[in-house]
Amino acid sequence: MMMFNVRFSIKKAWASFLVITLLLPLLVGLWPSNVYAASNNEGKISITADDEFTLFINGRQTGKGTDWAKAYTFPVPIQSGINVIAVQAKDIGLYAGLLADLSYGDENLVTDFNWKVSERYIEGWEQPKFDDSSWSRATDFGRYGSDPWKQISGMPEETSARWIWAGKTNVDAPVSEAYFRISFNVSEDGLAISNPISSSGQFEQVDYQLKPTEPMPASMVKRLPVVNAVFETVEEKGSIELSTQEAAQIGNNLAPGQIFLDQPSARAIKVTSVNRSSGGMRVDYTTPGVEELFDYYDIPEQEVSFEERNIVMPDPEMVLDSKEWLVQETPSLLETDITDDAEMRQFNIDNTIQNDLDANMDMNDINSTDLNDVIRAAGAGDFANCKKSGNEFVCDFKKVLVNQQNANGNKVFVEAGGKLTLIAPKVTGKYGFWGKYDLKFTAGEKANIYIKGDAKFKKEVKVPIMGFNIGAGNLGAVSVGVFLVIGIDGNVTFEFQVDQGYTVTAGVKGKTRVFIPVKIQPYSSVNRYLTVTHKIEGQITAWAGAKAEVGLKIAGKKILEVSVFAGIEGTGKWTSSNNVPSTMSLKIDALVKGEGAVFNKSFKLFELRWNLVNLVKTPTNPGTGQNLARNAAITVTSTYPGYSAARINDGDRNTALGESYSWANNRNSSLPQYVVIDLPASNSIQRIDLYTTQGYPLANYDLQYWNGSNWVNLVQITDNQELTRSHTFSAVNTSKIRVVASKGPSHQPTYVRINELEIY
Repeated sequence: MMMFNVRFSIKKAWASFLVITLLLPLLVGLWPSNVYAASNNEGKISITADDEFTLFINGRQTGKGTDWAKAYTFPVPIQSGINVIAVQAKDIGLYAGLLADLSYGDENLVTDFNWKVSERYIEGWEQPKFDDSSWSRATDFGRYGSDPWKQISGMPEETSARWIWAGKTNVDAPVSEAYFRISFNVSEDGLAISNPISSSGQFEQVDYQLKPTEPMPASMVKRLPVVNAVFETVEEKGSIELSTQEAAQIGNNLAPGQIFLDQPSARAIKVTSVNRSSGGMRVDYTTPGVEELFDYYDIPEQEVSFEERNIVMPDPEMVLDSKEWLVQETPSLLETDITDDAEMRQFNIDNTIQNDLDANMDMNDINSTDLNDVIRAAGAGDFANCKKSGNEFVCDFKKVLVNQQNANGNKVFVEAGGKLTLIAPKVTGKYGFWGKYDLKFTAGEKANIYIKGDAKFKKEVKVPIMGFNIGAGNLGAVSVGVFLVIGIDGNVTFEFQVDQGYTVTAGVKGKTRVFIPVKIQPYSSVNRYLTVTHKIEGQITAWAGAKAEVGLKIAGKKILEVSVFAGIEGTGKWTSSNNVPSTMSLKIDALVKGEGAVFNKSFKLFELRWNLVNLVKTPTNPGTGQNLARNAAITVTSTYPGYSAARINDGDRNTALGESYSWANNRNSSLPQYVVIDLPASNSIQRIDLYTTQGYPLANYDLQYWNGSNWVNLVQITDNQELTRSHTFSAVNTSKIRVVASKGPSHQPTYVRINELEIY
């Protein structure tokens, strides 16, 4: 028994060890702060100088540049501990400046006043151990994008780099040669600048001279609307009514452009206009921009403390309203009892348009303004022309059924049109005293009609759960909120074409005796035809989960915002038409992500995903039968250096990005680009499979065949988002196939890529 207990204890210990061993990497991987461990120890620097520069990394010369109008990019080997970037820059023109942006993992180091600079050469200045404590700070001459340099080719668009130089001027007579250095330390905590400038009482670098502080008079403070500090933002504009005495106390400061700051509430307003009257004065104002606040005021160093008294719970009514609004989303048309045209006119894709209106506004006002505008827009271009031709009544028509779009980009458009033909009913008959009778009815109709539509929608609902406010000095506040988040983002395009008709003949015949039927024989016949074509494409992404947000506000304007979302995200795509077999995919991920924004410029902190569901439905087994394209000759309009047209029919269906997998057109080449597949001999074909590149699908293209004298369209595709697409059609005999590629993906529309093309 003792031996059994020993073995059992060993087994339990071994099982525990295995569980910890398996879970530990996962738990460590969930923690996103270990930037250093995930790094590949190499960064990248984009740099230029007006007029030329020589770059040194950790004492070694790395590169040079002589064209200030473009940024040069060099790899930067990053070592644990202290790293040094040194730049020798020369000016031979009117202006002088150095601009650089170093990216390492998720962090950036840019040129600013933290760089050290010297106007004279000292031996060993570029070496890591050189002592630059006696060097001056570089002078800031403007953010990237400012005059006279404007935009620089190759520089990251969202960079926060500044143009810097030695001395007090960088124009007319600047320092002709300057030596720059910056040291930074890399550790497990990330990247940190050595000896940075710290804010003490004010920012040491601003674009303009600070203007005197003007406190907001009490008469204006008490007339500002009350807002919730956590869940609501300050109004962008408004007006204040002052009495004559109150206006006189403020005096000449009530001029357009003047900014007033109320430190206790951390709110600021900027006067836009002043209108005097016998009873007093109306002051119109707006919320000043962040840059204006920084230019006007001495911003003190902020200290934040978490205290229980800072907690501010949201109003119960606010939470209740949000929940009710979530439940009372717009019902579908199938769930709505639409009894007349007036109710149909009130249907709106996005109920927030109605929710945003004043609850006390009369519905008649709504119908007479916004909805009538929608109806007029929907009716633009509608027509119906009807006429009689022989025994037929023919109507041509087009009608826009729904045409709505709101400021959020949500859109629904539905149109119907075509031709309707009614064959006038006809009755014929013969009836005798003694003999035969035949009574016959004939009627019919023909219709060639279509209905097409396009819907785009994006919506996110945030229901506040709790929040609190934290003091951050006299000027600022930190708000913390926790929300339930539900969102959807997608688009659907559809088109149905119906061509149908019928003629019907029905009657009764037989024999008569003295006008009395003695034999009755009914009969009927129907001739009919029906053809239906359709095209449906769509994609929907939906997400739901909890979101925590933290924001820093200075004078009512958001300076910094950080959010963490934890929940699930699902994406569904489908394609169906007569020319392209149906495809469907569904992907559902568990998602944890962190995002941030500084001065409304967004960036991603981290993103972790676990796939829960991944379903793909494809209509065919690609590659069955003989692929006629394998032995074909390929000619293309142009090719990007390093890529090759031979990738189009090399038999590799890999949709990965890169010159080893795909053909791509050359830069600055015009669209459309033509890809011609010249078969060894004429063949009967009825299917073409096209493979494009992961992340870069071919959006718009035509597939054509050569009939001996002209190119004829087989398939036309627009707004494609699929990487693999199979196209079937009625069999044709041809010796050549052509792809007319007219648009790449939305983020790179001038580049078209094909990884593989197969013909069957």
